Amino acid sequence: MPQGIAFSLQDYCELVDTTGRIIRADKAGALDSAHSPILSRLGLSEEQWITLTTEFEQHFCYAAGAAQMMQAFKTHTHRKRIGGMKQAKRLLS
Repeated sequence: MPQGIAFSLQDYCELVDTTGRIIRADKAGALDSAHSPILSRLGLSEEQWITLTTEFEQHFCYAAGAAQMMQAFKTHTHRKRIGGMKQAKRLLS
């Protein structure tokens, strides 16, 4: 038995997306059929998403988010540096 889900990340995201579109509009988890696929709405590629979900703790330490949010956190907390800024620019820009 393979470890994890036995199909690609794209297939899984499409399955979740399709399920959300099939659920009745008055039920929790329903997605409006007019919405584009979830990764498109997030502005992420499959590669970015898989890196974020499988290597998250390797790339981010004190904070995680888009580079501008990381910069705001750095200023707010009076830190000189924030680990993960380079990855934030690569993965979330």
